[in-house]
Amino acid sequence: MRYHVKPEAYGEALHEVYDHMYPGEDTLGAIEFLASLAGPEGRVVEFGAGTGRLAIPLAERGLEVYAIEASPSMLDNLHERDAGNKVKTVCADFAEHVVGDGFDLCYIACNTLFMVVDSERQIEVLRRAAEHLKPGGRLVVEVYDPTPIHRFDKPNVQIRHLTPDRVMIDHMDVDQLEQLLVQVHTVIGNGSVSTYTELSRYAFPRELDLMARLAGLDKEARYGDWRGGPFGHGSRQHVTVYRSQAQA
Repeated sequence: MRYHVKPEAYGEALHEVYDHMYPGEDTLGAIEFLASLAGPEGRVVEFGAGTGRLAIPLAERGLEVYAIEASPSMLDNLHERDAGNKVKTVCADFAEHVVGDGFDLCYIACNTLFMVVDSERQIEVLRRAAEHLKPGGRLVVEVYDPTPIHRFDKPNVQIRHLTPDRVMIDHMDVDQLEQLLVQVHTVIGNGSVSTYTELSRYAFPRELDLMARLAGLDKEARYGDWRGGPFGHGSRQHVTVYRSQAQA
């Protein structure tokens, strides 16, 4: 079964609360990791940049940063935060758009690859990433390890406290055959209630590596976090580095 989700839908629905949804993210660790791979004055492109949590600090370090984001509302938030207009932004679907080539680094953070809900289209995203890279350039993908989620045998409910007067209730269910996670986000606060259904198609690590190879990328390293910790049984996420198969 093939699903279609408009690439801008997530950002348009959740841009007002997005910055509060992931308070435990290791932003500083991610910035240090990505900057070290890009090198001084490196050229960097982010797929699904959101509000610029990573793109803006990288640009402030002197890197040439392009941010591809399909949601106009997310980009509005990014522009408000990027006072120096250091990030070059493109409003487009990163599965289809190429801003150029010769980049030292491309990265897809915070499970964004899984929000492309078809395996063939995920491979297309990885191909677009490879097209951006110079020979020997790197792609970094940060996603959760789906093993515990794949074992869900009944719906799961979690609550996120976004702000003192706003909460998000997440109702999660899994289609194991399709490797599809269905999350209904209900935001309650400020006298209103809003709901958005998020679909994400997860891939297991070895499956992701195969998809990357089909896209012209080879796995270089896999870590359990942005600080270079080991990935193994029980790891909640992985940060994987792929290198362009083109000869440097």
